[in-house]
Formats: sequence, structure tokens, C-alpha cells
Amino acid sequence: MSKYAIAFIVPADKAQLRHGIVDGENRDSALRTFFGDNAVEFYSNDEGGFLYFKEDFFLDGNPSGSIIELGV
Repeated sequence: MSKYAIAFIVPADKAQLRHGIVDGENRDSALRTFFGDNAVEFYSNDEGGFLYFKEDFFLDGNPSGSIIELGV
């Protein structure tokens, strides 16, 4: 299993940075774990909410999150 460093600015009135190191089989599984632990309160707790969350990492010009694979 790989480790991923994930940082995310939550969509709240007062900007907050959530970050952590997450284990995962791949980037999607690591993002799902991080979503459940750190961001589900800001999105619907379903597949659609996760897709919006994931999309926020890959917005052109101004993404809300960053994910870096650290390796095994």
C-alpha cells in the first residue's frame, strides 16, 4: 500500500486547512479515506459528494486540494 500526503482547504466561511498522511491502494482510495475522515461534513455523504470533492483537487488554476504520492 502506498502513502499519500493530502491537503485540502475546506469550503467554509473561515478557510481551514485539513491535511494528513493516508494509506491507499491508489490515489482514489486514499482520497476516499480522506473524504470520509476530513471533508464529508462539507459534501453529501455519497458517491456524488465524493466526486465533487475529488473534482476540487483538479480544478484548473485554483484547486482546493493537493495529493502527493509518498511511496510505499
